[in-house]
Amino acid sequence: MRLPRYLSTAALLAALALPRLAWAQGFEGTIESRAASLDQEALMYLLGPAGEGEEFDATGIFDLSIAEIIQAAPELGDVEIEALIYHFKGTVMRVDGGIEEEMPGYAILDFGAGSFSLVNPAERLVLEMTREDFEQMKEILGEEEMAEPRTAPQVRPLGRTKQISGMRCVAFEIRSEEETIIAWVTKDLSDLVEVFRELESRMRSMGMFAEDDEGTEVFMLLADHGFPVVQQTLTRYPWGEYSYDISAVISVERRRLADDMFAIPEGYERRSILEMMRMLGREN
Repeated sequence: MRLPRYLSTAALLAALALPRLAWAQGFEGTIESRAASLDQEALMYLLGPAGEGEEFDATGIFDLSIAEIIQAAPELGDVEIEALIYHFKGTVMRVDGGIEEEMPGYAILDFGAGSFSLVNPAERLVLEMTREDFEQMKEILGEEEMAEPRTAPQVRPLGRTKQISGMRCVAFEIRSEEETIIAWVTKDLSDLVEVFRELESRMRSMGMFAEDDEGTEVFMLLADHGFPVVQQTLTRYPWGEYSYDISAVISVERRRLADDMFAIPEGYERRSILEMMRMLGREN
């Protein structure tokens, strides 16, 4: 049995173009997102003549919207498409969608209690981790090796603006050795930036991601300029191939949400994710 990838915070949140979310204390409502991941073959198909030959200019992919990529997905072969909906209320976040291959249902993260739950209505089952479980997991996994110090990438304004999902967005570029990131950020959602920064801090305190995580670094760099609405990452590997990831916020709706959306249903069987990991360890 393979543990759900929702246990990985990076996988959980990548589709938001915000690699690390933050505390939703001041925001109640729903954020909907889409994400797509393309390999070299898909890029060559989408770029047409520019994708011919051993060397091609893959930067043309930045001109395509996520809607255009999703529309072409049936012809692109092995393309990963995700649709995630995030609901915030008080100290709790619920995430719907994107986990059908691993476990149908939804995830609930209660940052007040420090707990994480995967709810499967079809099987009336809940997989969960408590704050204590997270602490034990860190002890089991041991201290991670310290990452080698490296120069933080720089954010460069591109001097371009456009409307995305009804919001005025400004483009920024972040470059590293292998990656070029184009991010479109908006001041229209500046109140959410502090919300997301706070939850990022809460996640760190729960041990839910490594402090040297590159995604966290990118979000924090962008947060100084606004709320990332679209994030496009083109990676060129040392052997010459490309891959591409795009994630976009489709809609943001501030509204009152019912408490029972965030409650664990009564009568469901509850299993500990930590105990499942221990059982897998004994079997291996």
